[in-house]
Amino acid sequence: MNIAWFIIFLVIFIFGQSYLYAKKGLKKLTYRRHFDKETVFVGQDVILIDQIINQKLLPIPWVRLESKMDQSIQVNGKVQFDHTDSGVYRTLLSLLPYQKLTRRHHFTVTKRGVFELDTINLTIGDMFGFDEIFSSFETDAKIIVYPTLLDHDQLTLPAQNFLGEQSVKRWINEDPFLTVGTRDYEAGDSIAQINWKATARTKNIQVKVNDYTADREPVIVINGDQSDDIWFPIVDQQLFEQSISQAATVAHFLEGNGESYSLATNIVDARDRHVNHRPFINIEAGNGSPHFYHILTQLAYLVPERSRHFKYLLDEIIDQKKNRCDILLITPIMTSELLVKIEQLRKAGHTVTIDHIIAGQEREVV
Repeated sequence: MNIAWFIIFLVIFIFGQSYLYAKKGLKKLTYRRHFDKETVFVGQDVILIDQIINQKLLPIPWVRLESKMDQSIQVNGKVQFDHTDSGVYRTLLSLLPYQKLTRRHHFTVTKRGVFELDTINLTIGDMFGFDEIFSSFETDAKIIVYPTLLDHDQLTLPAQNFLGEQSVKRWINEDPFLTVGTRDYEAGDSIAQINWKATARTKNIQVKVNDYTADREPVIVINGDQSDDIWFPIVDQQLFEQSISQAATVAHFLEGNGESYSLATNIVDARDRHVNHRPFINIEAGNGSPHFYHILTQLAYLVPERSRHFKYLLDEIIDQKKNRCDILLITPIMTSELLVKIEQLRKAGHTVTIDHIIAGQEREVV
């Protein structure tokens, strides 16, 4: 009789606790996931932090967390994740009453891009594993991975020459067309600088004071086309990433020299992938660290797609850039149509350095 009652009690307990976990297991259970950094460069380490809180008296025997993660985010150090070839990562833990549990997972990012782990599937179960309860949580785990920055000698020869030309040509000159006032004549001043109207008014010889201006604006232009056919996909990922690293490195050197520079490309921003008429990317000229990191963030968001044919971007530059520019044109292809557009840029007064890149090779300046 005692054994029978024990069996009855055990069955009631098993089904009772299973019912209790089904009704109350997910109540007052909160979850948060985030990275310890917002931005990193390719090859740097990052920590993914899982935080789960059980705000009730009922303990949770086991909790399984599952999420999809790009395989370029690689586990390192002490492995706390189980993962499959499909990129699904799992971690298992348990929670006592009113316990807050934090897990830190160490990763290394190996690819440029923007990675958002916006959803995680959470599964809990009863003590005996007879029942499982599923739920999904939205998270704000996001990491922006900047492109690789190269050393100066890793740049292609055209890019090296472009930067060398900037250090020679980019000084601050008096602009004879920008007059900001007058001053008294001093020995050595040119007669051509005398302001005769001001001299007559003040009865003293006055010379014009000119403002200062830089001679040219460097512009980094990236051609995303790998074929003259706009519908042909970008197939050479290595060449695509090399173009972006090249542009980021040139921007880095210009920023270090205090230059004011701009960026343009026909490559698509990931945030515009589902827009019907995807715009060209045009970042206005600027300088300093905020501008440089704005450029890096934009480069991180680029995906291997084109908005429109590259020739239309060059048409916009011809129409909109009225001041003389030093243009570094980073392109994986050279076509007769592209050469025509480059000649139009040069006739408009711009200098154009063509950086025709081929994966793993250097090319001479055109």
